[in-house]
Amino acid sequence: MMNSAKTKILSILLLFLCIPIFGQQTRLELADKYFSQFAYNSAIRLYEGAEKRGNKDWKIYAKLGDCYYNTSRPEEAVSNYERAIERKKKINTSYLLKYALSLRSCGASQDMIIDAFQEYYDKIGKKEKLRVRTLIDDPELKIENLEINSEFSDFGSFIYDDVLYFSSSRENPTKKKRINRKLYKWNEQPFLDIYSAKIDRSVDSLRLIAPIDSTLIDINTVAHESAIAITEDGNTMYFSGGAVDDSGKLIYNKSNTSILNIHRARFINNRWTIVEEDKTDMEFLNYDLYSMGSPTLSPDNKRLFFVTCAPFPEAKGQTDIYYVDIKEDGSYGAINAVPGINTSYREGFPFVSSEGDLYFSSDGIYDDQLSVGLLDIYKVEDIDRVISKEIEAENVKIEHLESPINSDKDDFSYYIDEYADESNPCEYYAYFSSNRDFPTARGDDDIYRVRIKKPKTINGKVTDSSNQKPLREVFVHLIDSAGVILKTVQTDSEGNYNLDVECDQFYRLRASKTYFNDDLMEYNSGIDSDNINLELAPYPCEITSPIGFDFGSDLINVKEKFNLLKILKLLLSDPEVKIKIESHTDSRGSDENNQDLSERRAENTKQYLIDSGVLESQIISVTGFGESCPLYSDEEINNSPQKERETKHAQNRRTRFILSICDDDQNDCNGPDRDN
Repeated sequence: MMNSAKTKILSILLLFLCIPIFGQQTRLELADKYFSQFAYNSAIRLYEGAEKRGNKDWKIYAKLGDCYYNTSRPEEAVSNYERAIERKKKINTSYLLKYALSLRSCGASQDMIIDAFQEYYDKIGKKEKLRVRTLIDDPELKIENLEINSEFSDFGSFIYDDVLYFSSSRENPTKKKRINRKLYKWNEQPFLDIYSAKIDRSVDSLRLIAPIDSTLIDINTVAHESAIAITEDGNTMYFSGGAVDDSGKLIYNKSNTSILNIHRARFINNRWTIVEEDKTDMEFLNYDLYSMGSPTLSPDNKRLFFVTCAPFPEAKGQTDIYYVDIKEDGSYGAINAVPGINTSYREGFPFVSSEGDLYFSSDGIYDDQLSVGLLDIYKVEDIDRVISKEIEAENVKIEHLESPINSDKDDFSYYIDEYADESNPCEYYAYFSSNRDFPTARGDDDIYRVRIKKPKTINGKVTDSSNQKPLREVFVHLIDSAGVILKTVQTDSEGNYNLDVECDQFYRLRASKTYFNDDLMEYNSGIDSDNINLELAPYPCEITSPIGFDFGSDLINVKEKFNLLKILKLLLSDPEVKIKIESHTDSRGSDENNQDLSERRAENTKQYLIDSGVLESQIISVTGFGESCPLYSDEEINNSPQKERETKHAQNRRTRFILSICDDDQNDCNGPDRDN
């Protein structure tokens, strides 16, 4: 017994003595094996051991850089990537990219970050010049670190029936001690499990969000489980999980790697359970060699989004976001990449809000702008229009969320709590996860929440009140309570408009269009309908009562100047309005004199308007008609009582103002009534 023990000790001593001869290569082979299995902390110890023993090969530093990069330790990643790049002039561009990403995450100077990314861009043949994205801070947003966070990794949020589901690598007290000690090789923390926390809505306090036991969850195993999504009816759950056999042991693929699959579970007898049908159906989505995860559902539960590193034909980067349509029978349609958002970098953690907006995280470059941290949170509005190609991929608008939601670290797993709080209908909570430096941070990754003012969009149609036809290119102005115009939009070809407003605010809406009277109405965004239709009354073709002249005179008398105020105000208020001026005489006097007199009257009227500030371009024509177009014919006048005859002659002496957009046949000849 003693000899056996001595032999073992001696063997160990001999092994260490032989390390300088053959152990170095063995150490690297073992390090590479751990690296290929994503056991990065074990690989780090072996690579650093080899480096301390004199091995300064660039590959060791590159692998160390990757180990630290993949475990979110950018400072160590930077120092090792720098050593690798110094030793290898034509190094693989993937190392240049991760070096640049790590520089950005650890707070290097903007010049260093830009130079590193630009070198990567140059090496892959891109000519664009990169810019540093400016992190805009929203002072109204205050983030809170949830008290359910642990010293380990806690992330992901999904709320159903006032229960918050999240993922955590904390020690699970409900598991056997031997399983409890099993660590994930990537970061040497326990495998992720799904936990739940009860939300008390009665008081707005984080203290009332407390962990509850997970007895309702029958899907936790020794493998990872995370990133859940529950259907609206509460009967089906999708989640990311490792593959295990019937005995609960991990299943490894041919590369000796445990990968993630997308699983489906049913709520049966008050427990989440995976049945055989679920396993069979999900085989369509899962692959033996590549991880699939981060499932999330569209608001109507008819589309499933997920993330994978699988080399599909549409694959672009290290991980991309895909979707499948869920058919009526529960089967799945073809796998497609979400257009317009995937890059050559990492995209993940999708979430689709009830408004149909897609939120996701990425360390990619959009609009030639770098993200602020490693992973940043982005938003794409109305993802259905993108998928249906109503919005082309190259025209997809990708919005970078403001600080403090995004930081200089990893920010991911954005989720909106859709709960309708009747006492505070204008705000909602958003949850997200981050490994940022924060005064109350508890672990590697923590879950945060932030109260956000609920966005509200008002929409409507503007029509012509005379015929109810839609009006295009109408200006709709949003005006605050102080009378300040906040924003202006134009109606489309169907007369539609929409405006983003703040909830629970008082506004005025004014619609305006040339040749129409404005429509002004009050609007309270807290209580009024989101659909606001407006009507504009068109100007009459003849703007004002016809002005008259004294017999035989071409001068505008004082009384008639007062009658010109209406047309004058209209022309001065809207330079786009254009008119035609027509002047007429009575039948007394010769035709030639009357024609000349009417032309002088028309010109004098035009000059008066111009002298009053009207643009000459607003008067497109002046025409004298002489006595050719009377309101009352000589026969009508002669048949009238004597006391009415002079009045009718005076009415024939008139000047009219016709809108240029009206028909050319807008005449008032031979009768007092006009058809317009």
